Amino acid sequence: MGFIWIPQTAEQAARKTPSELIKSPTMSGGLFAISTKWWKMIGKYDPGMKIWGGENVEISLRVWQCGGSLVEVPCSRVGHIFRKRGFPYSFPDGHAQTINRNIARLVAVWVDPKFHPAIRRNPEEGGDISERLEIKERLQCKSFEWFLDNVYP
Repeated sequence: MGFIWIPQTAEQAARKTPSELIKSPTMSGGLFAISTKWWKMIGKYDPGMKIWGGENVEISLRVWQCGGSLVEVPCSRVGHIFRKRGFPYSFPDGHAQTINRNIARLVAVWVDPKFHPAIRRNPEEGGDISERLEIKERLQCKSFEWFLDNVYP
C-alpha cells in the first residue's frame, strides 16, 4: 500500500473553475492542512509507527473512514526541498523492514480482515494497535469496504 499520482478523472476534468477542490483518496507524504482540534480528536500521528513510511496512507484512511475528507487545492503552491541522497535519520531495523512494519500496522487498524490477503502484509507485525482501535471505535469510523465503495470506487 502506498501513494501514486493517477491521471485526472472525468469528474476532476469537469470542474467548473480551475480552483474548485479535488477530492483525493490519499495524500503524498505529510503535506496537509488540518485544524488542531480535529487533528487531536482523530489521534494525531500514530506513535506506534517507526521513523518514516506509510503514515500518509494511514492518515488518509483514518481521515476518510472517520468522517473527514481529503481535497487537493489546485491553485495552492507548496514547496518541498529534496535531499541530494539518503535520509537524515537511520532505520535501525532497515528501511524496507520499517516501512513494511508500518504498513502492516495501518492494515491491521484500517483495512477490513477480508482484504488482508490481497495486501500481502501480516497485520500481526504491526505491534500493539489497541490505542488505534480505541480511536476507531470512539469515532465510529467506517470500514475499508466503505472507503473502496465511496471514496476510491
